[in-house]
Amino acid sequence: MKFLVSRSSLGAVSKRSPCKGAVRGPESPAWPGEYEWFIELETVEALMAFLENNGGGLGLYSPEPGEECPVIEIFDDDEEG
Repeated sequence: MKFLVSRSSLGAVSKRSPCKGAVRGPESPAWPGEYEWFIELETVEALMAFLENNGGGLGLYSPEPGEECPVIEIFDDDEEG
């Protein structure tokens, strides 16, 4: 399954990859030079391993209308909340 992935400290689009294994998607029309990032996870076990390996907190969201895939947001450990 394909997921849109982002890191809270980088924002929904960024120049840098939000995590190991993320593949750069299209450039953001609103933010030139910044991109969406995607990750492919084939099994529930792979999703669980991804969640475990990317520390901090994680959010998993259903696709909004107009979005093609679910979203994973990585919340950084050092963010204040």
